[in-house]
Amino acid sequence: MAKADSKKVNNQFGEMVVSTGKDLSALYSEAVVLSYRTTGRFAPSFDAKDLVAWVKENHPGLFDEKGHRIKS
Repeated sequence: MAKADSKKVNNQFGEMVVSTGKDLSALYSEAVVLSYRTTGRFAPSFDAKDLVAWVKENHPGLFDEKGHRIKS
């Protein structure tokens, strides 16, 4: 099983996914939808583990331990 690699997630694309307001568990599905809308491909260049690693690295206080978005 491969380790998560946050570098696979393009920063601009990651920010677009996070800005959807979804919980952590729904972000990869949103990434697939956005990938299709922007490129015509269903598969983004990363998997769910990579996206979660990117979110935790770039937005560490955005989600609680259960993956729910923390309301400000």
